[in-house]
Amino acid sequence: MNAALPESVTLEQLQTVNDELRRKKLDAEKDRDLFRDMYSKASAHASEVTKENNELLERAELAEGQVKDGLRMIKGTYEERIRLLEAEVEKWKGQAQLLTARDRRTLENEEFRRRAAMEPELRGENERLKEELQKLQEDYAKLEVLLAQIGEQELDDSAPPTPMLEVPGRPMPRIVRTSTTSVQVLT
Repeated sequence: MNAALPESVTLEQLQTVNDELRRKKLDAEKDRDLFRDMYSKASAHASEVTKENNELLERAELAEGQVKDGLRMIKGTYEERIRLLEAEVEKWKGQAQLLTARDRRTLENEEFRRRAAMEPELRGENERLKEELQKLQEDYAKLEVLLAQIGEQELDDSAPPTPMLEVPGRPMPRIVRTSTTSVQVLT
C-alpha cells in the first residue's frame, strides 16, 4: 500500500482523504438503507396491489357470473310471463271471436231477438187468451144447451121464438129447423 501512495502525501492529506472516504461510505450506506427501505416498501406495495388486483379480479368474475345468472333468470322470468300473456291474449281473442260471431248471427236474425224480447209479454197474453177462450167455450156450451132447450120448447109449445142473447165479439147464432123434432144452431 505504501508503494501505491506518493511520498509527498502528508498525513494530514491522508486524514482528509480518509474522512472523505468514510463520509462517502456513510452516504453510500445511507443510500443503501434508503434503497432497501424503498425496495421493501415498493415490494410491499406491489404485493398489496397484486393482492388487491386478485381480489378485484375475483370480485369481477363473481359479479360477471352473477350478472350472467341474473340475466338468464330475468330473461327466463320474462319469457315465461310473455308466454303466459300470449296464451291469455289467445284465450281472449277466441272469446272475442266467439262473441262477435254470436252477435253477428243475432244481428242477422233480428226476428229471434224481437221474439225473445217479446216472449214474456206474449206468454202472458197467451195465458189471458186461453182463459178467455175457456170462458167463451163454457158460455158457448151453456148457450147451446139453452138454445137446444128453447128450440125444443118452441117446438113443443109452438110459441113464438125467444130473443137471442148477443155475446160481444161473436156472431149471432142462427137457429134452423131441419125437421119437426130437431133444431140446428149455425154460427
